[in-house]
Amino acid sequence: MAPAEFTSVAQALRPRLLALGRNFFGDGDAAEDAVQEAMMRLWTAWQQLPTETDAERLAVRLTKHACIDIQRRQHTDVMQSLEAMQRVDASSGRTASEALQERELREAMARAVSLLRPSERRLWTMFAEAQMETAQIAAATAIHPRTVSAMLSTARHKIMNELKKGGFL
Repeated sequence: MAPAEFTSVAQALRPRLLALGRNFFGDGDAAEDAVQEAMMRLWTAWQQLPTETDAERLAVRLTKHACIDIQRRQHTDVMQSLEAMQRVDASSGRTASEALQERELREAMARAVSLLRPSERRLWTMFAEAQMETAQIAAATAIHPRTVSAMLSTARHKIMNELKKGGFL
């Protein structure tokens, strides 16, 4: 078949191949990657295909194989990450479960802090990360110390509520 036909056939096949990929993965990003990979492989074999039906059959097969390849790569990446975490945890004396819980808590804390108003977030960062005292924060921001205390208290309550919603407290 002529290369000029590839574009029209590829456009007609794309929705079907995307549906196949979405059924395999359950999401669109990995399906898009699989279809793209299949289309590239189809392009290299295009010259040898005698009919459009053969191209369709090959495209479906290539998409299935691309889905499997992507799933294997994802699985390998996850396993390598877990092994790396276990190596780090073994050297620090923590279990993988403890490290995972700690990471989830840090992520939840970061999400909770991101929900604060900018002024609260700024004061909270000075207090929690820079470990500044209330008087130091007041001097650095030109905000009255009582106001700093009140804003930090409000921020603390908001963070605690978010952590409770997430099941961390």
